[in-house]
Amino acid sequence: LKAGAVVLVGTFALVDDTGFAVASTAAIAATQKVMGVWDSSADNTDGESGDVQACVRRKKQFLFRNSTTDAVTQAELGEDVFVEDNQTVAKTTGAGLPVAGKFMGFDTQFTDCVWVEI
Repeated sequence: LKAGAVVLVGTFALVDDTGFAVASTAAIAATQKVMGVWDSSADNTDGESGDVQACVRRKKQFLFRNSTTDAVTQAELGEDVFVEDNQTVAKTTGAGLPVAGKFMGFDTQFTDCVWVEI
């Protein structure tokens, strides 16, 4: 993790252009990359970059909230969707958002969520 970063289980695992994981509350930027989803929470509040490590899950489908302002629709099936915040995806890159993964479908139980393959 980057110095001062705190990451939360189940949220996007993002690294910045230094290659270190950024905090779950960090502003989203196009220079960030999605590595997967955090497998557990981790805290590097008092550490230097690299002092704390955390596990990431990837190569699976994960359930994320669908944007209320730039919602993913059926027409985007199989296309890239973008990180809006640490637990929400958007249809378009907007102001330069990083790619979250591929939109794989809607959830029947949680209708405000979508499945994303990372």
